[in-house]
Amino acid sequence: MSSNKDINDITDGLENITNIQETQPQKIIIFCISGDTFSSRFLLHWSELLLQCIINNYRPILCQEHDNNLFISRNKCLGANILEDNKEQLPFQGNIKYDYLVWINPKVTYTFNDLKKLLDSQYEVTSGVYIYNGANNTTNVVQKFDYEFYKKNGTFNFENYDNLINLDRIDNRYFEADFVDIGLLCMKYGVAEKIKYPWFDYCNDEPVNLFTDSYSYCKKLKAQNIKIMVDTNIKLQHF
Repeated sequence: MSSNKDINDITDGLENITNIQETQPQKIIIFCISGDTFSSRFLLHWSELLLQCIINNYRPILCQEHDNNLFISRNKCLGANILEDNKEQLPFQGNIKYDYLVWINPKVTYTFNDLKKLLDSQYEVTSGVYIYNGANNTTNVVQKFDYEFYKKNGTFNFENYDNLINLDRIDNRYFEADFVDIGLLCMKYGVAEKIKYPWFDYCNDEPVNLFTDSYSYCKKLKAQNIKIMVDTNIKLQHF
């Protein structure tokens, strides 16, 4: 239950919205969420996120899709016309002008402060760090992909969270990665538009079969010389 202080904070924030919007142009965030089942934990975080976006002069737009084929689900989240093999089609068919595109995995916890760090990043693509396995602090980040490791272990060589401090980081914070699992990732406008359709599909030109939507998309970003930066100041949890 919200305390009186929380309610007063919300009221004060809403009263300031008009003043903020009169002095600053509203920025548009498209949130892409794939799936059809959402936990109460996710709904609480999502509700708070929407409120804080409005208070802070961001216009949130939700694109939520589900398909048993994850590649199709991801492409539909970007407004694909999957009935046409039109490789020139743009995300949302080029009909939506936005400032940021944010992918959210409904199994990852987050706050508006985490989102704000992504939005404030100077880089075109920025990912947060979240922990898959609390027992060994396995993250969603692969700094340098190791094919031999994958062939031997059948999994990616994800970084351990405790080892991130040993990496060379910009401003003691950011580093570039070969691959991130897309769970909380922000792209500035124009990045997604550089990728040819189908934006998400499997890789068939690797020494090993990698049937993962996130890896193939990260590879396409890097082929466009777009750096995938990781903000180690954003630590989240995957449930």
